[in-house]
Amino acid sequence: MNASSMEHVMQQLSATTDLAERRRIAKDSLEDALQDHQTGELGTYLGVNDPEQVVALIEIVHQCLEAGGDLSGIIIPIARLHHLDRKESEKTDTELYLQYRAAALLDALLAAEVPFPDEAVQLILVAGKRYVKDQATEQYICSIHWRLADSGVNISGAIPSLVTIFKNGETSELVQYSLLALWAAVRQGYFDTPIPDSDLSYQVWLKHLISSGTYKLKKKDEPNQLGIISCLIETVRTYPELKGLASEYLEQCKIREPKRPTTDYQHDLNHYFSLCRE
Repeated sequence: MNASSMEHVMQQLSATTDLAERRRIAKDSLEDALQDHQTGELGTYLGVNDPEQVVALIEIVHQCLEAGGDLSGIIIPIARLHHLDRKESEKTDTELYLQYRAAALLDALLAAEVPFPDEAVQLILVAGKRYVKDQATEQYICSIHWRLADSGVNISGAIPSLVTIFKNGETSELVQYSLLALWAAVRQGYFDTPIPDSDLSYQVWLKHLISSGTYKLKKKDEPNQLGIISCLIETVRTYPELKGLASEYLEQCKIREPKRPTTDYQHDLNHYFSLCRE
């Protein structure tokens, strides 16, 4: 899409306040703007010709999401945009922002329960194993994996990166959404998935999930305490052979069992102690 074409699109958009029509124009223009772009080994785009224009169109589609209509033609192109297949250090600020807007739209589409083609899901799962520079984009990617896992998509390949994000905890939001994704993976049994080219399964990451979660419980100001203890309870219920390990981490972290629990967290912590003793 050249500058004159984009100017015509913006004129069309400014000429109508109807949300459905605005989204249709932006969707059609976005599909046109992304034609014949080269993809890398991940299947995602290497770059786009005019990232600022593409960002503007993504934002319009996102703003008009509730207007309804067929979005089936746009989901795969957006999935190809959420991680441009180059090193993060090689990307411009506009390209990094483009990744952020694409991830935000994918998350919103999943939240709205828009059906995703298998190809789009695979693009997300493969790209989800790569490093993301921007924390806000990484947060959306964690949320996307949580929503996919909750809907029955096996996200096991992303478990190592999710555990690392959860452990490092650079922001409370990253801890929250990586935790939600991992918790869903425990519920769905995705930790039982064999690791490719290995005799092991992703259960090897359960130790890291339990240790990181327990150490975070030490922090009195941890805003995700209730979610963490709930995830740990689910983990030892699902994998009772890890109760001894969980008990060891409680002792190492000097976490004490509440004698007179009053809060939901304290009641759950009591329950966790009793599970570990069984």
